[in-house]
This record gives sequence, C-alpha cells and structure tokens, in this order.
Amino acid sequence: MLELLLVLMIVMVISSSTLYMNNRYVDKHTFDLFYNQLKLDVAHIQLKALVEERYFKLIFDSGGTRYIGRRSLYDSLFDRELPKGYSLSQGSTITEVAFHANGNIEKFGTLVFSTPGGLKIVRVHIGKGRLMLEQ
Repeated sequence: MLELLLVLMIVMVISSSTLYMNNRYVDKHTFDLFYNQLKLDVAHIQLKALVEERYFKLIFDSGGTRYIGRRSLYDSLFDRELPKGYSLSQGSTITEVAFHANGNIEKFGTLVFSTPGGLKIVRVHIGKGRLMLEQ
C-alpha cells in the first residue's frame, strides 16, 4: 500500500509540473498573438492612410481593454478586445496611434500593457510608426 501511495505521489508531482509549464506557455502565446494582431492593425491603418490620403488612428478606450481603428469619429474600421487580463497601463505615454495622409505617425511613445505575466512595453517609433516589443 505504501508503494502505491509513493507512485501516486510521484505521478501527481509530474502532472502538476506539466500543467504549470503548459500555463506559462499559454500565457506567452496569448501575448504573442495579441502583439502580432496589434502590429497588423497598425500597419492596416497606416496603409489606409496612404491609400486614401486621409488621417487615420487607432485609439485605446479609457479602460484600456479594447482598441478601435478609426477613419473619423463615427466611421470605425475595426474594434478589438484585448485578451482577458490585459489592459493598457497608466504608464503609457500615448493612448492612440495616428497616421497623417502621408503615412507618417503623429505621435511616438510607449504603450505599456499590464498582462498576467507582468508589464510589456511596446515602443512606437517616429516616422513610419514601427512597433518594437521591449524584452
């Protein structure tokens, strides 16, 4: 009986460590998917600004749990929710990414996201609005 309990304990320890590693992988993968979608959305509104020769912007809402791509105040291109547990932090220097008709960014700065794995910083560079994830 003691041997059976020992074997069950070893199986439980191995199973719990596997679940822990799997949760860390899912958390990292969730942020990677979000970051890639954000980069695609920024590139999309930049391209729309160039093609239509108009002002476009991507705005984070006041709660920081979603963002909207807009052509004008009443004309939105898309509306995306951030993953559960993610939000734009108060430490961000910008809350919107806007492009002029020539494709140049209006303001540069940092977007700081609060995630279950900690803070993630995305830098928006001057000029053509390239995004860089700070590791």
